[in-house]
Amino acid sequence: MPRTSPLTCNKILGNFFVVFVLMVISFVYFNVINIYGPRYEEPIIKVFLCTFHMSLFMLLWSFFKAMLTDPGIVPPLWGFYMGDSENKRRRYCLMCHVFKPERCHHCSACNRCVLNMDHHCPWINNCVGFYNRKFFMLLLVYVLLSSYQSVFSLSFPVYEKILKVANTRRVDHYDDLILFAAFSLTLLLTITITLFFKFHVRLIMTNSTTIESMDKKNSVKDTYNKGTRANWFQVFGRNKLLWLLPVTGISGKPIGDGVIWTQENVNHADDDVPDNENDMRKSLTLSGTGNIAQILAKENKIQGSPKIGPAPKGFEQFRQAELKKKEESDTKPSSIDSQSFPKYLNRMK
Repeated sequence: MPRTSPLTCNKILGNFFVVFVLMVISFVYFNVINIYGPRYEEPIIKVFLCTFHMSLFMLLWSFFKAMLTDPGIVPPLWGFYMGDSENKRRRYCLMCHVFKPERCHHCSACNRCVLNMDHHCPWINNCVGFYNRKFFMLLLVYVLLSSYQSVFSLSFPVYEKILKVANTRRVDHYDDLILFAAFSLTLLLTITITLFFKFHVRLIMTNSTTIESMDKKNSVKDTYNKGTRANWFQVFGRNKLLWLLPVTGISGKPIGDGVIWTQENVNHADDDVPDNENDMRKSLTLSGTGNIAQILAKENKIQGSPKIGPAPKGFEQFRQAELKKKEESDTKPSSIDSQSFPKYLNRMK
């Protein structure tokens, strides 16, 4: 995937995690096939092996799609808008030398900024971001399907081996130890990935990410939550036929561009007022006098506010009398006439 700087050691070492994952998958797969492969002619076993291979194929497809798909790079010449707040202008990456959009973070392993970054997954040696989050979720789904089938299928021969060992108090073949190891590893992975999958489903339903959920400074939760349906479309697209396939196409793309985000549950009042007024608000809050709304409420309570309703009786006559007095005062001649004016000037001298 595109990078803004050379490969890091973490990125190179991440390839060993990928090889390890493929080895674990192969280890569990060959144990299942070793037991049920010779019984392929049985109808139930045939159905099981078909479903198992189908889920395994989808697992590998989702795995490589999540690993090879670019999670999202900051567009060239991206910057802030003139009306944006000061906080957005300060989100400048000194490593990539770009302004970071909302929900964009710099990954030290990939050595680049990632749009809508959820986390860096070492098992796929890639970041989970805006464009490959669907593939990552499908990877978890098919890992769980394959692991549940493996645990269920291996539990019967393991149970028989345990009874045999309990009676004879010895292990006849090393294959039995390998079978125990495969079953224990698969069971452990199944429990762990189930909890991990439950956590990520909750994040998608609230339109959140792992980084945002672990941010202690983020006091407002579900900032970008648009509802369960809209949040699901944002990750998996609108085409329901492509939800279970690790492809996007035109209709299966995630909603949006990963750059512009609308905050649903955030008060933007501080972004639309001058800095000096923001400072005044903070000083009033720190001085213990409360916010401006409380101060204005106290002033209105003291001064009172005019009541709106029908005019009292006789109000129209009173208004007409006042207007008549005003007209008379405007037309009344000045008290200084032409005869007294020279005397007035001499007195002023």
